[in-house]
Amino acid sequence: MNLVDLLPMLAGYPEIVQRIVIDIFPFVVALLVIVLLRWLLTAILLRPLRFIVRRSASDLDDRLLDACVSPLRLAVVGFSLFLVTEIFAFDVEIEQLARTVARGVLVASFFFAVVRWFEVVSLQPDAFRRVTGWAIPERLLPFLNTVVKFLIIALGAIFVLQELQFDVAALIASLGVIGIGISLASQDTVGNMFGFAAIVTDNPFKVGDFITTPAVTGIVESVGVRATRVRQLDQALVTVPNNLLTNAAVLNRSRLEKRRLDATLTFTYSTSADQLRAAVTEIRNLLQNTEDVDPESVIVHFTDFNSSSLDVRIICQVLLADWREFTAKKENVFLEIMGIVEGLGIDFAFPSRSIYIESVPRHDGSSNQLLPTAQSQSDMEIERGGAQAPDTEEPARGIGTTGS
Repeated sequence: MNLVDLLPMLAGYPEIVQRIVIDIFPFVVALLVIVLLRWLLTAILLRPLRFIVRRSASDLDDRLLDACVSPLRLAVVGFSLFLVTEIFAFDVEIEQLARTVARGVLVASFFFAVVRWFEVVSLQPDAFRRVTGWAIPERLLPFLNTVVKFLIIALGAIFVLQELQFDVAALIASLGVIGIGISLASQDTVGNMFGFAAIVTDNPFKVGDFITTPAVTGIVESVGVRATRVRQLDQALVTVPNNLLTNAAVLNRSRLEKRRLDATLTFTYSTSADQLRAAVTEIRNLLQNTEDVDPESVIVHFTDFNSSSLDVRIICQVLLADWREFTAKKENVFLEIMGIVEGLGIDFAFPSRSIYIESVPRHDGSSNQLLPTAQSQSDMEIERGGAQAPDTEEPARGIGTTGS
């Protein structure tokens, strides 16, 4: 439609005024159309829909309707461009550009609506398992939701660029070359992201677990996309890249179902066989009848003649995973064992060494000559063949040096 024919009063004005009006009037009409369509959208479409969804018991439809508002308003802009190009007679280039922009806006509004709907619905473990048959951990959901949202936005951008008549194939090829460079420069970051996915999927530990790795020992405070934060026993916070954790051996002490008690008791060589046999029997009975100790796992045996002790080894499984409870139970068991040993009159041994001197220096009343001991002197006389060994002998005195 020609604006001069539509507005005959312009014929009496100068040409420059006509040109200004002709250039401005379509934009004014476009703004009026946008305002009108927005009012129609709100009054005729959204208001009745809001009334309907409010009567439902679920709030999902309310949130979905609210998510549609912004995409619909964007779509109104695209429809307005189409209407303005149909009403007025523009140049071919302007009309083609307006239609191209209008199609791009409509496509963008559609993908905008998809993104908003996905933000409302997102991935839920139960729904995802019903649809695909796969079970996904809840900790992986934020990461997967972000990835899906990014893919929707990327797909929408490709369609919008295609509507705007860009060479999408060449653009994707260029982005592929750029992506190779970016991936080479950020391979550690990508490795950490895959490490996060592996940690969440395999679930070797979770927040609050006490873990031991070659790099760190402590309590897991957070598991992020790039790194995991661990609080050490000295309260230092250590940030460990996820790819290091996925490639390392991780000992999770928080998932112990029971703990192993393994100790060696050492007794002196003055212990008789009967005493040792009684000690082994009583300690075995003690462990088999102790609460929170697995009786099937109890092993108590006399195992070794050590250099300074008789060794008895005790092994059992304590059905306590908590370290403090296990330590308290271990203390009670050891005190009971000490009572058994004391009741049998047995002494615990410790690493020691004894030195025995076969002869002791003795002084004569008239000289300082050193004489052999009585034992050694009698031996010498016997060797000569004329002397008889005395009835009583002086035993060799032992000088013991001990150390633990």
